[in-house]
Amino acid sequence: MMTCSDFAGHVGTTFTIGLPKTGVAPLTLVEASRRRVVERGRAPFSLVFRSTSAETWPESTYHLTHPVMGQLDIMLVPLRRVENGMDYVATFD
Repeated sequence: MMTCSDFAGHVGTTFTIGLPKTGVAPLTLVEASRRRVVERGRAPFSLVFRSTSAETWPESTYHLTHPVMGQLDIMLVPLRRVENGMDYVATFD
């Protein structure tokens, strides 16, 4: 079970996302934050990834690869348009 701490050390690094139509694209992890503290179990957290693609990808589970973390399947939801791309959020409860 992944935790916020697993991702926190990788903020600023690049993940590769697998896309059905275009193959792969880079995503940068720009934020890893805990949503609240819990006494037992995994604390809920969220991740924000930034794409430099002009395309907005739909809410879906995507296959991501990272040089240290390996392969992950993560559900991403479009969050907001930014100056040079789009932010996507992943929420873990």
